[in-house]
Amino acid sequence: MSTSSLADLLASQLPNGLAVRARALLSTQAALDRALPAALAGHVRVMQLENGTLSLACDSGAVASRLRQQTDALMAGLGKREVVVTAVRISVNPDLMARYVHPVEKNGLPPAALEGLAHLNAEIEEGPLKEALNRLLQHHRKG
Repeated sequence: MSTSSLADLLASQLPNGLAVRARALLSTQAALDRALPAALAGHVRVMQLENGTLSLACDSGAVASRLRQQTDALMAGLGKREVVVTAVRISVNPDLMARYVHPVEKNGLPPAALEGLAHLNAEIEEGPLKEALNRLLQHHRKG
């Protein structure tokens, strides 16, 4: 599923006013991504566009500093894409670009292996190995 279709799906579940605002921000983000230099693309997010003031968040101070130097060119580039911006506010938010990491699905131990470990656990004497085997068996029997 593409980002735009996911955004449309999510927006369809929102109240109308909020959905309109969400679509406007997505549109502004798309225009920003096209107007930014390649080195900054993907490091800047639109936070708000209100009364001509565009609020942006950058994932690092270096990106924010470079963006501040290019504010006039950015406003001109956005104007060419029909986004009217009279002022730009730039902030730094290092957590902004935390990427989703898909959880790794691990296969559990096969039943034969669990039976073998249970048999071994029953035969060994008390100690750290037996405790570790108990924890391992309990963990795999939960799921």
